[in-house]
Amino acid sequence: MGGQAYFSEVRLSNNLTLKEVQSGDKKIPDRQILKEFLEYTHIKKGLLEAYNADYPLIDARELLPSFEINFAEYNFLPSFSMIAFNRPLEYQQEVFQFDLLHSLNEAAGEKSAHKPRRFPAKEKVLKENAEKFLPHLSRELRGDFKAEFLQKDITDLAFYEDLLSFLFHMDRAHVIARDAGQEFRLLGCYASFPSDLDSELKSFGRRIGKFKVDDNSLYEKNRSFVYQFLMELYGFPISAERRTSSALFARKLSRLKEPYLIKVLGSSDRVITSLNGFEQQRFPVVEKTALVQVPADMQDMRRQLSDKGFYVDPVRRVVIVRVTYLQHKYNRHNVQEDRALSVLRQEIIHPSHGERASFNLIKDTRSFLVTLNDIIRGEYVGGISYRQEGLITCGKSHDDRLKFLYAWLNKNQRRITGYSKEFFEDFKKIINNYILNPEYKAFFRKYPDLHREVLAKIAYIQQSHHVQQLEKLALRRPPFNRRLTQERFLALLLEFIEDYYDEILHYYDELFDKYNQIILLTTTQPFLKSIANEEKPPQNPYRRTLWMMLNRLQTLQENLLRDRRRIKNAEEEGSFTRLLLREPLGVPGHQG
Repeated sequence: MGGQAYFSEVRLSNNLTLKEVQSGDKKIPDRQILKEFLEYTHIKKGLLEAYNADYPLIDARELLPSFEINFAEYNFLPSFSMIAFNRPLEYQQEVFQFDLLHSLNEAAGEKSAHKPRRFPAKEKVLKENAEKFLPHLSRELRGDFKAEFLQKDITDLAFYEDLLSFLFHMDRAHVIARDAGQEFRLLGCYASFPSDLDSELKSFGRRIGKFKVDDNSLYEKNRSFVYQFLMELYGFPISAERRTSSALFARKLSRLKEPYLIKVLGSSDRVITSLNGFEQQRFPVVEKTALVQVPADMQDMRRQLSDKGFYVDPVRRVVIVRVTYLQHKYNRHNVQEDRALSVLRQEIIHPSHGERASFNLIKDTRSFLVTLNDIIRGEYVGGISYRQEGLITCGKSHDDRLKFLYAWLNKNQRRITGYSKEFFEDFKKIINNYILNPEYKAFFRKYPDLHREVLAKIAYIQQSHHVQQLEKLALRRPPFNRRLTQERFLALLLEFIEDYYDEILHYYDELFDKYNQIILLTTTQPFLKSIANEEKPPQNPYRRTLWMMLNRLQTLQENLLRDRRRIKNAEEEGSFTRLLLREPLGVPGHQG
């Protein structure tokens, strides 16, 4: 498909066509149509027209939180940042710096009580706009810009698509807003988004309880967690200034109750990120759009996409994927307390008419296990960031394979812990076939630290999975029905503790604290608490059964706390060599 055909049949809301807006025949009447117009235009110019047979496609998993730092640089690919307001600009009152552009509809000078308002000459406005734009382009581009735009009103969105070829080379943002006549226009360039990272990071960390005033050790311990959580709320990893400043500016505007739309495309990540704050919610709606290859094993999906013409490149199975995310308020009691975002919706966009189709491309459990198999065999094609040291590939050498496996487990930790018990059993079988395979002992002895690192990560994931199953039970979430009786609930709770007693003893401290919190929240429910506080068994048979179960629960908890203290004391005294949970994790016949 040629570049000119991309989105040629797109219809926007209000029965407008994309062609009508691009030709100048129709103007954009509201913010939602502006958002649609910008989305299609940015995808076309920023992704599709840059695509060729050598284009560095992203892996679908890169659209799953948490997002990774990108080490590869593709400076030849488009990049930009942009902000749009649903109002006219007040130049001096704006909370950021930019070069103001003027439309031909604007008057120069102040109104006079005795003279009618005078409009500047068209040539003067065009010249002044060009003079604002040109200094921010390289010398090579200035001649091309003059030849194409010197006699055009560059604020008119009819020229926006062509102008993007030059905006892509500007290292700061451009600004779209309504003019005095309420028409959306390009009214600013070379905008700098304010980024008070230090204050934002510290105030956020204190609010969620990760920092305390004058406690430097706590700050040092939790700084990376707070930084990553804060950035992820706005759809970014800890990354380059363009994305960091966009996230923090969106945060500032949300706090000011200012409707806005921020869009960013990084040449390194090849992803268009949209922060839609038009609706003035607490957080902007985060959306990401990228070119992604459909996995070869998704046969049914491949066939449907091909039949309906969704492929940008049928040979490489390339599609346009847009993912919408949901933000989560921080809760230190959650098992996945580091989860700031989760996937809300996945859509594949048709490259001609722009229609959307819902496919589970990035969260498919079958492809997940296939990928894990490929990794442990050293056959996975792709790269990943290992401990922010750089990009590594999954090769045949066991040191690279262990590094890749650790990074992949770390990346997908939330997904793995949230899946069903049946899935987790399949996951354990696959990973234990590698990490505990006696044939590889000689290789693992060469890399003992890497091997232990992977084992520790597996142990942490298994413990997290256990605690999350308990959390789902306490919150009556699937697979546990909300209509679960209190008797059945307590039976399942006791069964969990008795089955995992020895493992709970060795939980990592933070997971043991979460386990305890879940038990505490359960036993302090008013109904159960009233029964537990009765000194003698109640006469009512049902209440008596619950009373006995609560007593059993209390006994188990007391024993757990006593045994864990004993183990901890022995460790501190050096009289006990702790048996790590990660070792029995893969023992044949062991039931997790």
